[in-house]
Amino acid sequence: MPTPKESFHLNWMFECPDAVLTCSTLKCGDKSYIVFGGHDKTLYLMDEDLNILDSITFDGWVRTTHSVDITNDGCEEILVGAGDGNFLVVKLVKGIDKLAGIMNYKSKGKVLSVIAGDFTRDENIELIYGSEDKTLKIFENIDSTEPKFTFYYDSWVTACTLGYLKLPDVDTPIYGLLAGTKNGLLQLIEFKENKPDIVWQKDLGAQINIIEVNDVSNDGYHEIVVGTDDSFVKILDSSGEELKAIKIEQSRPVSLKIIDIDGDNAKEIIVGCADGTLNIYHNPKLDSFDIELKWKTSASNSIKIVSSIVNPEDGTTNILFGGYDRSIRCISDLDCGETPPLDIPHNIIVPKTQPTGAEEAITKPIVFETVPTNIREYIFKYLIDNRIIEGIGAELEKRGYLTDSVVEEFQRMISEKADSYEKVTYSVWTLPEDQIGEGGTTGAPAKAPEKKGKKIKPVVIEQEMPKQRGGMLIDALKSEPNKGKGKIEEPKSIAGTAAEGNIKTIIITHLEKFKLVPTKTKLVDDLVILGYDKDMVEAQIDKLRMEGVLLYSRSEPKGWSLGTY
Repeated sequence: MPTPKESFHLNWMFECPDAVLTCSTLKCGDKSYIVFGGHDKTLYLMDEDLNILDSITFDGWVRTTHSVDITNDGCEEILVGAGDGNFLVVKLVKGIDKLAGIMNYKSKGKVLSVIAGDFTRDENIELIYGSEDKTLKIFENIDSTEPKFTFYYDSWVTACTLGYLKLPDVDTPIYGLLAGTKNGLLQLIEFKENKPDIVWQKDLGAQINIIEVNDVSNDGYHEIVVGTDDSFVKILDSSGEELKAIKIEQSRPVSLKIIDIDGDNAKEIIVGCADGTLNIYHNPKLDSFDIELKWKTSASNSIKIVSSIVNPEDGTTNILFGGYDRSIRCISDLDCGETPPLDIPHNIIVPKTQPTGAEEAITKPIVFETVPTNIREYIFKYLIDNRIIEGIGAELEKRGYLTDSVVEEFQRMISEKADSYEKVTYSVWTLPEDQIGEGGTTGAPAKAPEKKGKKIKPVVIEQEMPKQRGGMLIDALKSEPNKGKGKIEEPKSIAGTAAEGNIKTIIITHLEKFKLVPTKTKLVDDLVILGYDKDMVEAQIDKLRMEGVLLYSRSEPKGWSLGTY
């Protein structure tokens, strides 16, 4: 077997603030982003140049993520499972590269696995998660306040995924939901006759850490690949029968990804292990299970994440991996393009969706409202909605504090974020000994690794508050004034808008970038082309002008600019 230095190239290495438990690639139009999180209870948004653009704080460790375009706008959302039992959906707001929570559901116990897809085959994306409370919950859509279906188990639901499987004696593949538990139960669920139906269940004898569905035998059909706590990667057919078992010597698989990293059409099985080793297995033959170890490398601690990203320069697929060593590495296979591609048949024909009238619903705008993602935000929402915070402002004014100072302090408390991150790039030939070779311990490091490389300030756009006078604290902290009890606000369309507060931020950010926009029509058009509602943009421009945030100059150079807000 070739040594690691002859098998892969390290493209970059990013040092994270804390241990990383999850990482996903988010696609929005022609852009790709990396989202990751872990022990510091924060989800980070990073661009391909490794700049931190934004972050969202949760109440528990960020344990699991999955990216999917729920809103059908060409920009993926991120499902997030947190250690405090929160299941959330986070959206990337177009135009400003900012994250916003749009759904939040709280249950008991850690959320351990999340997935989303058209499980019911009705052109609607269902949201699914498994958790420490021994349930698998299925939500109809992002508007759901309660799960539509709940499955109960006798131990934690540690893994779940969706995938197409061709069952024996059935011509049409099913879009199956697979769930795995702490005590080793593996279950395949099919949506049949308007309800979930258990196709089969198997006892694998050890905790199931990860499940993937893909073709690893190169026969054009999908297999089920499972990583278990008894040190095996097990490959099963669509009936749950074991076809092959790969023994992980002296460790156990905790993360897994099935992708083609060398361009030969055959997909590699990439396994991250508890001792820090990363094993890459491949199958060089058609219709076979001659799966062998291609090469391996290692980190200093448990590899909790294995993900992938496409290199925008040459279109190759790179591996992302990391974990308790508080880093994310991006590596590429040096054999890419060197091996003739295999002519693998495509035997999985995706069935058409069920005609349920959802075609008309697809054309309607999907709506969302921004929701809190942690207890601090919920507290402020309660204080604002119940006008308690207005009394606090009035009391502080009596003590001589200016409303501007009160607003700034509350806004800082609401949106305070981390202020520095580490970015380190190594050549593979000069990689430190503690970053490559045999793995280390399975636990988190006793102290943070020494930081190397330059500090990167996060490119975070905070919503600035206009100066206010008198008792306007609530209006300053809310994106809209309180409309009073009993009145229902119209939902805002995601097809052309974000929340009103986001539009305010976008206007300010746009003028910070371009300094001067000659006409109001041009300023409105610049935002409308990003997908935001024209009437709301115009209303915000008028409001910001009245507050002194925007100025219009009739003298040369004429146009709209930022005031001294």
